Amino acid sequence: MNTKTGSMNFQPQYVQKRPTAMRTLTLSTLYSGLLDASAGALVYLIFKGLNPVEVLQYIASGFYGDAAFSGGLLMAGVGLILHFVVAFTFAAGFFIVYPSIKLLSKNILVTGLLYGLFTWFVMNLVVLPNSNIPSAPFNFISVLEIIWHMALVGLPIAILTKRHYGN
Repeated sequence: MNTKTGSMNFQPQYVQKRPTAMRTLTLSTLYSGLLDASAGALVYLIFKGLNPVEVLQYIASGFYGDAAFSGGLLMAGVGLILHFVVAFTFAAGFFIVYPSIKLLSKNILVTGLLYGLFTWFVMNLVVLPNSNIPSAPFNFISVLEIIWHMALVGLPIAILTKRHYGN
């Protein structure tokens, strides 16, 4: 109530609410997954001549082997789902450890880039060797993968997670 005029003051109070954990994880998964898939589709189109459906079938081949390449759009859909399951796993992993390791919040740019590097290493040293995808040599495309994982996977996950937990 305004004491001078005796009238009620009904001006809206804007309170910035913390996003829910599920919203943060959903956005982290969508941003990192879409950016990663877009970069992969572009790089593999330019350097290997693969269209996006073939790239998604390649992802599905990690589970289904060579049969994924003759599975059409169904296998591309499976590849897309698997891709986002992996993106969610990395987003959730970071989200869970972030509040426990104070060092992660010190410099979110460095943290995000390093987390992207970590995701590339986990994928290439743990996930892919334990899938049906044959090993590939380290080459120019590998360097591009590292760069895009750092910038387009780790960074969005770190930034959105920091925003959730606040400064």
